[in-house]
This record gives sequence, structure tokens and C-alpha cells, in this order.
Amino acid sequence: MNDTTKNKINSNERFVRWQNILREHVSFLNNLLLTISFGILGFIFSLLNNKNFNPNCCQKIFFTFGLLTLLFSIIFGTGTIFSRLFDFRTTLNKIKSELNNKSVTDYKTLMKVYQKTTWCLLYLQILTLLISTVSITISLISIFNEKLF
Repeated sequence: MNDTTKNKINSNERFVRWQNILREHVSFLNNLLLTISFGILGFIFSLLNNKNFNPNCCQKIFFTFGLLTLLFSIIFGTGTIFSRLFDFRTTLNKIKSELNNKSVTDYKTLMKVYQKTTWCLLYLQILTLLISTVSITISLISIFNEKLF
């Protein structure tokens, strides 16, 4: 085996290893963001059950906007999970077709679509969670201003 072949094998092994690490980190991040989102959602519902919690007009707007964007974050996070699952299933079908010497071009196209969808949904999940957190924080600071400062 010559040096070029060894380098190619090492590069391929490194690529597969880093691709696996990326896959694990995307899953971890998605799960972490969903956990945080559901935690915030539980906190919001516990506040709404409190009889002393009476936000005024502007505070209600920020609070409601934060709640809605939080729900969108959860929807985008769930969509990310399903997109990844469909991507994995398509990859398995592609490998199965390769083993049976069938065409895989449709699978490759579909895999690219799922990969782009996963990343778009993940970025939307992050963005909407950040917007939600800022909006809810603004409303809570204005509601509990006297207690905080």
C-alpha cells in the first residue's frame, strides 16, 4: 500500500469519525433545547396558575409573544427530530439499494433535502427559543420590577 492510499484511508476514517461526532452533538443540542423549552413552558403554566400573577397590557403582549415563540421552538425541535429520523431511514434504504445493485440517485437527492431541512429546523429552533427567552424575560422583569429592584 502506498502513501497516497494510506492518506486516503486515514482521511476517510477521520471523516466518518467526525461525522459521527457531529451527528451526536446535533442530537444532544436538539434534545437539550427541547428540554429547556419544556421547562420554560412548565414555568409559564405554573405562573399562570398563580392568582397574584396579573400582567398589564404591555406585559401581556411580551408574555404572550414569548409563549407563542416558545411553542414554535418546540414545533421546530420536534420537526428536527422527525427530519433526522427520515434522513436515517432514507440512508438505510440507500445502503440496501447499493447492496442490491439498484439505483440510488433518488435516495441521494432525498437525503440532501432531509439534511438541509434538519439544519434549517435546528437553526429556527435556536432562534425562536432565544426570541422567546428574551420576550419572557422582558415581561417578567417588568411584572416583578418592584420585587427585583
